[in-house]
Amino acid sequence: MTIRNRKINRRGFLKSAFAVGGAMMAGPYVLRSAEPGKKLNMAFIGTGGQGRGHLWLGRDNNCVCYCDVNQQKWPKDIFPNAPGYTDYRKMFDKHMKEIDAVVIATPDHSHAVATMMALKAGKHCYTEKPLTWSISEARALAEETARQKVATQMGNHGHANEGNRRVVEWVRGGVLGDIKEVHTWTSRPIWPQGINRPPTKPVPAGLDWDSWIGPAQFRDYHDNLDSFNWRGWFDFGCGAIGDMGCHTWDCIYWAMDPDYPTNIELLKVEGKTKETYPKSSCFKWVFPAKGSRPGFDAYWYEGGMKPEAPEEFVNDPFRKQLTNSLGKDGKPELPKSGTLFYGTKGKMLVQGDYSDSLRLIPETFQQEAKLPDKSIPRSPGHKQEWIMACKGEKPWDFPGSNFAKYAGPLTEVMLLGTITQRIGEIGFKIECDPVKREIKTKEALAFIGREYRKGWSL
Repeated sequence: MTIRNRKINRRGFLKSAFAVGGAMMAGPYVLRSAEPGKKLNMAFIGTGGQGRGHLWLGRDNNCVCYCDVNQQKWPKDIFPNAPGYTDYRKMFDKHMKEIDAVVIATPDHSHAVATMMALKAGKHCYTEKPLTWSISEARALAEETARQKVATQMGNHGHANEGNRRVVEWVRGGVLGDIKEVHTWTSRPIWPQGINRPPTKPVPAGLDWDSWIGPAQFRDYHDNLDSFNWRGWFDFGCGAIGDMGCHTWDCIYWAMDPDYPTNIELLKVEGKTKETYPKSSCFKWVFPAKGSRPGFDAYWYEGGMKPEAPEEFVNDPFRKQLTNSLGKDGKPELPKSGTLFYGTKGKMLVQGDYSDSLRLIPETFQQEAKLPDKSIPRSPGHKQEWIMACKGEKPWDFPGSNFAKYAGPLTEVMLLGTITQRIGEIGFKIECDPVKREIKTKEALAFIGREYRKGWSL
């Protein structure tokens, strides 16, 4: 199935992805594994790099099979008796009936096809962030998850941590008053961007290049693709916002519950090329009011760009305990990555990509503020949430970053930013209908999906 220009509308999305509470009230959640406590039969797609960090799940359960396009990354040392594949379609053809749950840790462009195959077969899925390469894919996985009612979790593991919960509790508890602006920045990219395509090279031994390309347009092998550097290429990755947005911006999406923006605008960009994301950029989402929450603007910075440090931060004696970094002008600058909330009562700095720590600024505000009690249930662990739901110990939508209610919508908002980077110059703006959750700018509609290569489909 081709999903290029797939129509995205709020009514259909809400009907399938968000209105699941009634279905759950009508009867017990589906228990896909035989009984609580039973070991899961698992498959792994992507076993090198980030994927290798998930393999302990197979040791605690049962690894039926695994797939990695590079045979040199097969985990024979961990699963000596499990069969390996370079094409997950062949793996599923042979083993789908044996599998309870699948972990997907491939490059971004392959997330959706592999995940959808598993979802349609009623398998639980843990898929790395960003959930998908395109907006249409994110919507499709969210809808299918709601239909199947299987346990899903996107790999933004910081969603389970304490810092994110305190951000949400402080913001929703009114500590900052009404939020008018939020600024988020990251140290990424740490891979090449703003470059041209290198010369063709021979495919390394053991690498199934056709399977690596997967649903994308075929190209010959070249440098700055395999392993990690694919993130900067339009055809395969989602740039810095795809890599870190689902982490660093997670606290904003959770705390502010923004839904869709009215528009997103490219404010700065440097180092644009035809095939890769720019070396650095800044863009802004404008979100409308929702309930008692006023509308707000959210800024994203990458590639060395940062917001200006607020005066309260620069002059705060406590600042040196947070960071003593100085900019080129000799003035104190913000940490390498983080988020600033600007409220009517004061400001809050959230440090790190995973909401590692949070602090009201200035220090007098921190000392005088009445902080709310903990109200959000604490997590047993990001992957543990998913495993508990897979085994029927919790409902299918228990994982905090499940595809239907959270990860799918979050990924869509993130990927709106990648479209501005791909087709815009400074000042380019994508207009959206936040009620229907639709893009109105015709130029941008061509980038919500892609034509899949023959043999690959949702």
